[in-house]
Amino acid sequence: MGGAVFVFLLLVYLGFFGRLPNKTELAQIDNDVASEVYAEGSVLMGKYYYQNRMSIENKRISKHVKNALVATEDKRFFEHEGFDIFSLGRVLFKTILLQNKSQGGGSTISQQLAKNLYPRKNYGPFSMPINKSKEIFIASRLEDVYSKEDILTLYLNTVPFGEDVYGIEAASQRYFNKHSSHLQAKEAAVLVGMLAANTAYNPRVNAQNSLKRRNLVLDRMTEFGFLAADEAEELKKADLGLNYRRIDHNTGIAPYFRELIRKKVEGILSDTYGDEYNLYKDGLKIYTTIDPTLQQYANEAVQQHMAVLQTQFKNHWKNRDPWKNQPAVFDNALHASARYKKLKASGKSEDEIRSEMEKLKEMIVFAYPNEKKVKLSPIDSIKHYLKILNTGFMVMDPHNGQILSWVGGVNHKYFQYDHVTSRRQVGSTFKPIVYAAALMDGMSPCDYFSNERRIYHQYDDWSPTNSNGDHLGYYSMKGGLANSVNTITAEIMIKTGVDKVLKLAKNMGIHSSLPPVPSISLGTGEISLQEMLSVYACFANNGSKIEPFGLLRIEDRTGKVLYQHEPQIKGFPVMDRQTTDLMNYMLQEVVNNGTARSLRSTYRLRSQMAGKTGTTQNNADGWFIGYTPSLVAGAWVGAQSPAVHFRSTALGQGAHMALPIYGIFMRKVEQDPNYRKYTNARFSNLNEDLLAMVDCANFSEDNPDRSFFDNIFRWGKKDPDPRKLKPTDEEDKDEEERSKKRKGLLNRMKDLFKKK
Repeated sequence: MGGAVFVFLLLVYLGFFGRLPNKTELAQIDNDVASEVYAEGSVLMGKYYYQNRMSIENKRISKHVKNALVATEDKRFFEHEGFDIFSLGRVLFKTILLQNKSQGGGSTISQQLAKNLYPRKNYGPFSMPINKSKEIFIASRLEDVYSKEDILTLYLNTVPFGEDVYGIEAASQRYFNKHSSHLQAKEAAVLVGMLAANTAYNPRVNAQNSLKRRNLVLDRMTEFGFLAADEAEELKKADLGLNYRRIDHNTGIAPYFRELIRKKVEGILSDTYGDEYNLYKDGLKIYTTIDPTLQQYANEAVQQHMAVLQTQFKNHWKNRDPWKNQPAVFDNALHASARYKKLKASGKSEDEIRSEMEKLKEMIVFAYPNEKKVKLSPIDSIKHYLKILNTGFMVMDPHNGQILSWVGGVNHKYFQYDHVTSRRQVGSTFKPIVYAAALMDGMSPCDYFSNERRIYHQYDDWSPTNSNGDHLGYYSMKGGLANSVNTITAEIMIKTGVDKVLKLAKNMGIHSSLPPVPSISLGTGEISLQEMLSVYACFANNGSKIEPFGLLRIEDRTGKVLYQHEPQIKGFPVMDRQTTDLMNYMLQEVVNNGTARSLRSTYRLRSQMAGKTGTTQNNADGWFIGYTPSLVAGAWVGAQSPAVHFRSTALGQGAHMALPIYGIFMRKVEQDPNYRKYTNARFSNLNEDLLAMVDCANFSEDNPDRSFFDNIFRWGKKDPDPRKLKPTDEEDKDEEERSKKRKGLLNRMKDLFKKK
């Protein structure tokens, strides 16, 4: 018998059942370690990993963790050399013969480390003796290569804690939201207790089992002198103290932004270092510009408003489908679904697919504010998601370009399309570019324009109209912007020139391709929220363009800097100071007296701020971009398909759909004394000359540009109905004839006065 055992062990040692790692290989053990992403103040945002493992040095591991581990798993750890014959005998006698499960297994910590590093294989009925023997030999070699403290460190950085968590540091942050160096005895006992069975003793899903196991570990720590008996008894009375915080690809701080940074970092590593670094296993440290508090305020603002808005949308379309007149919207969504594609690939007919997808099934769906378990057919599930409104919200510092918060959607798990970088029609948020270009071209804020509807024959009979149907009176340039009047903006666009507006848009940060047509003045171009914030940052930054950025620095696990962002200096001037000051003044009017005045009346915001609402055709997209002199923020709201929208402008306009996110966010910022630098900032005061340029009414029923004599000769006459469409070129000819007649009459009157 003894000879057979010797031969068996020799075969294992010689590698008959698989080569054993030599000491050189063991000395080069390098576990995959997750790369970590940090917000301002070194606050952990999230990780990139194959395995969610965080490595920690021995000196930073809590003594309570080490004591609990040794007391529970291997009390003779500091005495044996990898294999403990006494421990094995104890297990055979107490655990197997006496059925005392509290004694633990027979494997030493070194053997368990060997098992974690080199997972067991299936050898049929001989799997257990072969795997155990291999672990004994590997453990012995580990003891030759590493000190006891190093083995403890390797083990605690390697051991799995369930829920895709590896290592004591990752486990500590998952279950107690703290670094493992700060773990107290009762918390360490919970985590070490999990090692016997990850799921059975998981404190989140099996709290009672976890509590019993923790108390057993505390007893073991007392038995071996690591805790005083009275202290242990007090600790056993406490609850688990769980502070669960899951950080994975869909959770944690700013998951949409982390995906953006992931692509950026991979590009930098590939371009600069080739294959030298792997983002998912080399434990890199990535530092970003995100402000964790502002990110929290942004998240809360989005969640609060979108939950209310979604309820309104649901009631608005109760028992009706928004795409009823456009069935292709649903058909396209159906054909794009994974279930449809799978059934189609199996060879089923359209009727069979329909029948299958109309069957009720239990599923988990997203429903504001979270997810819920429901019984729906796959077809009803597709309809449910088509009716979900989504959003993008971004905040940046206009003076240095730092991105401070980023919300790409309502839930990253269910909607991974980032609505900060996606392109949608921008509506009236584009108008300030038109007005800025007009000012630079010599136009004045007090130039008046008729609100009448025109036909522009030179642009395929384009005839913009106002959403409220009102085309009476005259608006000053600043009044046209404050009240977002389409007819005024269109006329200013024509007079300024499409090319000049497009050139300024590009200079201010719009990279999207825009067609050279005047309708872009009303926001028909598809542009991303990120680009639009770059535009408004130019106004806040005294006319200079600043590129938004989010990545500050990349370090390897030793602290070596692999990438450092080069700060921008002031930015690139794209507008003169006079234009900038006038635009800031006029956009403040939008907030104080225009389409965004609810920021004052409803949200009670007191900071100096400017901004612009935006609404696209059929209320498909709602926008608002606002800024103080030191903080720019913007929101977009809409459904996945532009065909899904509110039917009324009262509900679908940007002031209702998007502005509240900004209002809620800024109210939180104003209430936080730590952000006075954003809320106390002041716009530049206009000098006397500029004040004179804006000293006029926003609206007039009559043309304020008419002279005294014009009004005398108009006495008793009515203006032609401005709602009547007239070709622009004919109108110009008529005006020219009228002007000649007026001049002739004026000259005759002057002669008459001279004779008298």
